[in-house]
Amino acid sequence: MALRASIWAFCLILMATFAGWQLHGGFTGIDADFLSLIGRENTDPDKPKSNIETVRHLLARDSQQAIFMLSHPERDTLEKAANDFADKIAAMHGTQNITLPGRNNDRFADLMALYGPYANGLLSQSDHTRLTNGDGDALYRRAIQNLYSPATTLSSQSLKQDPFALLPVFLSDLGSKLGSGNNVIARGGRFYLPVMATLSADLRSTGTDPRWVKDTNAALQSIKDMTPDLTTAKTGQIFFAQAEATRAKADVQRIAIIATIGILIMIGLVFYSPIPLLGALLVVGSGLIAGLAAVILIFPTIHVIALVFGASMIGISVDYALHFLVLRTSDGSPRDRLRKIKPGLSLGLLTSVIGFGALSLSPTQLLAQIAVYSVVGLIAAYCSVLFLLPLVPARDVRASSPIRKLHDLLQIGLNRTFATRPTRLIASTVIIIGLVLAAALIPGNNDIRQFGHGNDTLISDAREIADILGLGGSSTFLRIDGDNAQSRLQTGEAVRHALSPLINDNRLGGLIGLSDLIPSIARQEENRLLVTHELYGRFGAALSDQLPVNITAPTMSADYLVPDERATMILPEIDRLHSGNSDIIRLRNATDIDAIRAAIAPINPVTLIDPADAISAQFSQYHFWAWVALGCALCIAAILAVSRYGLRSGICIFAAPAGAILIAVIGGYLFGIPQSFFTTMALFLVFAIGADYVLFLAESRNSNHDDDTRLAVLLSLISSVLAFGLLASSSVPLVRDIGSVIAIGLVGAWFLAFWMTAPDHEQGNTP
Repeated sequence: MALRASIWAFCLILMATFAGWQLHGGFTGIDADFLSLIGRENTDPDKPKSNIETVRHLLARDSQQAIFMLSHPERDTLEKAANDFADKIAAMHGTQNITLPGRNNDRFADLMALYGPYANGLLSQSDHTRLTNGDGDALYRRAIQNLYSPATTLSSQSLKQDPFALLPVFLSDLGSKLGSGNNVIARGGRFYLPVMATLSADLRSTGTDPRWVKDTNAALQSIKDMTPDLTTAKTGQIFFAQAEATRAKADVQRIAIIATIGILIMIGLVFYSPIPLLGALLVVGSGLIAGLAAVILIFPTIHVIALVFGASMIGISVDYALHFLVLRTSDGSPRDRLRKIKPGLSLGLLTSVIGFGALSLSPTQLLAQIAVYSVVGLIAAYCSVLFLLPLVPARDVRASSPIRKLHDLLQIGLNRTFATRPTRLIASTVIIIGLVLAAALIPGNNDIRQFGHGNDTLISDAREIADILGLGGSSTFLRIDGDNAQSRLQTGEAVRHALSPLINDNRLGGLIGLSDLIPSIARQEENRLLVTHELYGRFGAALSDQLPVNITAPTMSADYLVPDERATMILPEIDRLHSGNSDIIRLRNATDIDAIRAAIAPINPVTLIDPADAISAQFSQYHFWAWVALGCALCIAAILAVSRYGLRSGICIFAAPAGAILIAVIGGYLFGIPQSFFTTMALFLVFAIGADYVLFLAESRNSNHDDDTRLAVLLSLISSVLAFGLLASSSVPLVRDIGSVIAIGLVGAWFLAFWMTAPDHEQGNTP
C-alpha cells in the first residue's frame, strides 16, 4: 500500500508542476470569448457557409483589431498625443501595425497604384448620376480647376490614366463608406482622432493576453496624465474578453477559497480533529490538480467558465473522502474499512463518469473542457481515497458534533415520510412522465445576451466610438451567397441602391460591402461607356488642348479590376467583407431592421444576419440535443439499476436522480432561471451526483455502516450545495444559472435518495 501511495503522490506532484508551468509560463491561454462556446460546424466546403460559421469568421476577423479614440479641444495637441500613444503601442509585443490619420501617407499612393489603371471604370455615385443625367459639363469644369489648382498632385501618368480626375472623387466617396478611420472629426468644440491597432497572429492564437491589455491601458493612462483635458475611449474583443477573464478568475479564487474553508469547518465540526481535514484536502487537491492538468494537456486554451466550474469540483470530490472518513475505527483496519465502501464508491464513480462523459459529446468546447476536468478529477479523487486515505490516521465522528445532531434530527423527519413500495413505484412513474412533460412544455431561452456579464465602461466606449467615428461596426450584417464572384458583386450593388433611401432617412447609418471597394465588371463596363460618351466624346478634345500629354478614350477590351490577391494586400478590408463563397455587407447604426429587411426582400440571395440571434439559434439546436443526450444517459442508468437491484427496486433507485432532475427543472423555472442549453447540461451533474447519493445508500442498506453512510451523504450534500451554491453567486450570469439549478436539484436528490431506498416497512428489509 505504501508503494502505491508513493507512486500516486509522485504522479500528483508531476501534474501540479506541469499545470503550474503551463499557466504561469503563459503557454496555455485563458479564453473568455463567448463565441468559442460554439462548436465548429463541419459543413461541405463547396456549399455556402451557415449563419453561425459566417458569424464566427467575421468576429474572428474583428478580433484582430483594437480601436482607440482620443479627443481634445486643440487639434495640434490631440495629434501629438495620438502619435506619442501610437509609438508606445507599436513597440509592444503583440502589435502588428498601427493605423493613424496622417501616419500612413503611403496608403494613398498604394490606392492610386491599385485603382489608377482602372480609373475610367470607377465612378463615385454622384459622378455616375451626373453622367447618367448628361451633366458631364460639371465634371469637365472640375477637371480644369483641378489641373490649375496650386495644391494639385497630378503627374503625367495620372493625367494619362485619369485626365478627368474621376479617381480622387471615387476614393473620397469610398473613404466615407469605410468610416472615419483616416480622418480627424470635429464635433461640439472638440476634435476626435482614431488610433487602430492590428494584433499579431501569435497574440490572437494564445487567447486573451493580459499583458498586452495591461500595457496598453498603462500607455493610455500615461498619455492622459501628460495631456490635460485629453479624453479616451477604446473598444475591441480583446478588451471585453480580458474583462470577463479577470472577473471569472476572481470568481474562481473566491469560490475555491470560501468552499474549501466552509468544507473544512464542516469536517472540523464533525471530527473535532485536524487530521480528517488533511485527508479531505488530499482528495480535493488531487482532483483539482489532475483535472486542471488534463484540460491543459488536451486543450490549447481554457475557457474561464471551465475554470470557474472546475472550482466547484471541491464539492464533488470531497464526497469520496467523506464516505471513508466517517467510518468508525472499530470497523477494522484501513483496508477493511475501504472494502466496505468500495462497491458504492466504484458505482458512484461509474455513474459520475457516465454523466460527465456525456458532456464531452457536446458540440461546445466549453462543456468538453468541463467534462475532461470533472472525469479526470473524480478519477484522481477516487485513486486518492484508495491509495492515500488509508495512510491517514482514523478519527471517529464525535457524538456531540452539531452536524451529527442535525443528522439525527433529519433522520427522524425522514422516517416520517415513509411510503410503501407501491407508493414509491407510483411516484417513480409520475417522475418519469413529469420529466418528459417538463422537457417538452417548459420553454427554452437561449439568448446569448443573457450569458455574459458585460462591462459598462467598455460598452459605453464602443457606442461612443461607433457614433462619432463610425468605427467598430454594427453587429448586424448582410450575407450574399453564390458561386460566381461577379454575380455577388452585382447583387451587392443592388443592395446598395435599395438601402440608399434608408441612409438618407437616417434609418441606417451607412454600409460597406465588397462591391464598394471593387465594383463588378458589369458596373465598370457601364462606367466606361458613360465616361467614353459623356466625357471623352464631348470634352476630350477640349481637355486635351489644356494638357501636356495626349489622352485617349478608354477601350472596352481593357482589363477590369477584380478582387484578387494583389487587391487584398493593398485593401485588407476585403478580408472583412468576404467569407467563403459569400460576400459580406456590414451595416452601421442599423436602427430600423424591419425596413432593411423589407428593402432587401426582392433581392436574392441576400440574408440579414444578427450574430446574437444566430448564436442563440445555434444554442437552441444544442438545447434539443442536450435533452436527447440526457435521455440516453437516464436510459443507461435505468438499465444498470434494474440489472443490479431488480425491476421494482431498480426503478425506485433510478427514480431518485431522475426526480432530482425534475425538481431542478421545475425549481429553476419557478425562480425565473432561463431554461437554456447550459442549465440543461447542468442537469447531467445533478444526475451524476444524485446517483451517487442513492447508490451509496442502496449499497450500504444491509451493512452495519448504514448510519455512517447516511451521515456521509448528508455531509456530501452540504459540501456540494456549498460549492454549487457559491457558483450561484458568480458575477457571470451563465455560471450563476448553472450553480442555482444544481443546488436546487441536489437538495431534491438528497431527499429522494433516502425516500426511494427506504425499507418496505418501517422496520423491515431493503427493497
